Amino acid sequence: MNTIKVLATKYLRPSRTIETVLVSNSQKVKIYFVYNYEGFSFRVFDTHLKLLNFFQDKNESDYHFESEKDLDNFLLERGLS
Repeated sequence: MNTIKVLATKYLRPSRTIETVLVSNSQKVKIYFVYNYEGFSFRVFDTHLKLLNFFQDKNESDYHFESEKDLDNFLLERGLS
C-alpha cells in the first residue's frame, strides 16, 4: 500500500484547488497533480505539463474521479513506475 503526502496546495478559487501530491511505497516515489473542482470532480495528472495543457487546451486528464474516496483509493493502491 502507498502513502500519500500533500506537498503543496494552490487555491484558484475557494472551492477549486491544485494539489501537488507525493505518493510513495517502500521502493518507488511518484508525484501527481490533483485538480479539485468544487469537491465533486477530481482530475489527476502525471506531469505538470499535462496539467497546464488541461487548462490551456482543455485536454483530458490522465484520471478522473467523482469522489474523494475514489481518488484516495486510487492513490493508495496505484502501482508506481
